[in-house]
Amino acid sequence: MWGVSMSKHIVNVNHKGSTWSYEAPDWCSKWPLILGDTYRHGGISKDPFSSLNLAFHVGDKVDDVIVNRAMIADYLGVASNRITCANQVHGLRAMRITEELIGSGAYGEDTAIHDCDAIYTNLVDVPLFLFTADCVGVAIYDPVHHALAVVHAGWKGTVGHLPVLTIEGMARDFGTDFKDCYVYLGPSIGPGSFEVNEELADTFKREWKTVTNRTDGELVQYIQRDGATQKTPHINLWAFIEADLLQRGVLKDRICIGGTDSMTSEDCFSYRRESGTTGRMALFGMLKSLK
Repeated sequence: MWGVSMSKHIVNVNHKGSTWSYEAPDWCSKWPLILGDTYRHGGISKDPFSSLNLAFHVGDKVDDVIVNRAMIADYLGVASNRITCANQVHGLRAMRITEELIGSGAYGEDTAIHDCDAIYTNLVDVPLFLFTADCVGVAIYDPVHHALAVVHAGWKGTVGHLPVLTIEGMARDFGTDFKDCYVYLGPSIGPGSFEVNEELADTFKREWKTVTNRTDGELVQYIQRDGATQKTPHINLWAFIEADLLQRGVLKDRICIGGTDSMTSEDCFSYRRESGTTGRMALFGMLKSLK
């Protein structure tokens, strides 16, 4: 079945007095990197951002976000000023992180990398952060060139093939090959929750046929929600991203789809469930030295 792979584990962190948790793909444990997607509990932010909100742009107190981020950075063993972020505009730009860009967005959204939704690097000890509350956070690791990417794939980034575009960028800069990549899809809105209008459903159906040469109902399914009088289309973003990567050569057994639905899980922030006022989880990744 498309879009189902549960090879993940939960890491419960009790580090220097802070207690929080994150979800990680099983494949990351055999490589020199730390990678995961935070759950919402264990920080100091107050309602409606309680409690481990890691994004500045949602209206939370800046000082609280800085403390929350410092907890993650300390666990990773680096200073908070090395956290590197894009400003995430639902676009299709992927950017390489070089030495001069380390720390972009660490202490405020105004310094985050402009007009960018995916960042990648081959530099060690540089935490890449990406923020979600329903959109799909996609991590990509190339063990051959020891390179890492984090990708913000909302519906625009998904149907616009941003994970594929990111690997193409890694190929230009590092020589990355699709067949060598490992991929993880973090907590995000699931196929039973992502209700859309017919126009968007048709857009995805057309693109799905281009990617898979299939017209079956795996991608868009019609579900009658509680209290509704008729069935409405629901899109499986996980299945689309997986199919998009498979057709470019990523191996199926190297794709981990965590399967945590952010809209239904109490461990997650959800923009849709909480009517737009909520915090953000962080998909984080950091390369460690090969030595």
